[in-house]
Amino acid sequence: MVEALDNCRVAAADDATGIFRVLAEVAPEIPLLIDTSERREGVSRIIDECVATGESWVATGSRGVVAGFILAEPDEMERFHRDNQALHLRYAGVSNACRRQGIFRALIQQVMNRGVPLTATVKAANQCQMAALLQRVGFQRWSGDPQIEEHFRWQPR
Repeated sequence: MVEALDNCRVAAADDATGIFRVLAEVAPEIPLLIDTSERREGVSRIIDECVATGESWVATGSRGVVAGFILAEPDEMERFHRDNQALHLRYAGVSNACRRQGIFRALIQQVMNRGVPLTATVKAANQCQMAALLQRVGFQRWSGDPQIEEHFRWQPR
């Protein structure tokens, strides 16, 4: 049974396990390899670092279980070249049992409400139509090789 979405909030350190669980579920679609202990540890570090920025978000059900997430971090290159507070969307995912409920849209809207430029990179092998999802919410493709990966940018008005 799918748990009803209850809360969309800034991710906290104690959400890391739930974020990892959802990320592991969607990893084949991204694609992201987490097949060794070293890779799992690396992904756990990324989760911890992104959560520590205070810019990452989770959607939880009524029992507090993480149903979806967006991991964001400062986009250092964008900040350096454009002198802004840009964020890079590192990973996003929604549990298979909770899809088609508007969770991704709710999460991305929270990050967009921050009012800073956002960037994202989507691998050509991505199987969850992330490029199309980003474009639907206003991101523009701005560089990259479609055979390898594409870079997207959203600029607040």
